Amino acid sequence: MTATSLGVRRGAPVLRGRVPPTALALILASAATHATWNALLKRSRDTAAAAAVLVALAASLSAAIAVATGTAHLPRLAIPWAFASAAVEAVYFATLAAAMARLPLGTAYGVARGGGQLLTWPLSILLLGEAVSLTSVIGAALITVGLLSTARGGGRGLLWAVACACAIGLYPLTYKRALAEGAPEAALFAVSLCFSLPLQIVLLGRTRWTRLADTLRTDGRALGFGAVLCAVSFLSFLAALEIDGAGRASALRNTSVLFALIAARILGERPTARAIGGAVLIAVGAVLVVG
Repeated sequence: MTATSLGVRRGAPVLRGRVPPTALALILASAATHATWNALLKRSRDTAAAAAVLVALAASLSAAIAVATGTAHLPRLAIPWAFASAAVEAVYFATLAAAMARLPLGTAYGVARGGGQLLTWPLSILLLGEAVSLTSVIGAALITVGLLSTARGGGRGLLWAVACACAIGLYPLTYKRALAEGAPEAALFAVSLCFSLPLQIVLLGRTRWTRLADTLRTDGRALGFGAVLCAVSFLSFLAALEIDGAGRASALRNTSVLFALIAARILGERPTARAIGGAVLIAVGAVLVVG
């Protein structure tokens, strides 16, 4: 698969220079809200059921936004990429919930985001024709090292976090392609979430409806707020993707691990010196990527 096969024209201008201020603001807003809704998911006793509830609510909110803004449609050429995004989202939410259930927030979040960056950055250069500078490469490398340094523990939870990382690495590319075909952000996200939801519900097993009802009863209010943050996070990120490249946007958005570190402390987790050092690397790397 080449940049041309993905719809990027040969000789088309590639992204250079600084991240546009609007894209930067959107990405940082996305990072903060993303870490917060992940923390709310981590608080749930049944993370798999909570993830399904959160996705259903976020999908409904995104669909309502699409209808209210008159953008409840997808261009024909964007539809395959929207379904590709839905498939990746299904894997993302399922594996995220499994990792959250088995690992501390800082570890699950760090491994997933850092591993995802290892995949997104080179693929965005190879397949989408994004330009790369030595400074931005060093910045992305520092972000990745910083994120991965937050990892501790292991076992099956770590495997789920790595699987989540693969989904994180792919969805910026599928979303970017759908946006390039003219897909409106809210409609695209609503479709992706709606078609990712069935797999999550199936994976809940035979007691799925009881688990969903129990989760709504015990965590419904928190998950409702989390769904709003989830929608804000992803829609902000999609808006930034329309302005800037998938590789740079994803690298900068991964500074959400700084917010996750704060959220983990609020949840009672004590950040280690290694985790704090990783946060410093992330901050420095983000500045280099932006520059």
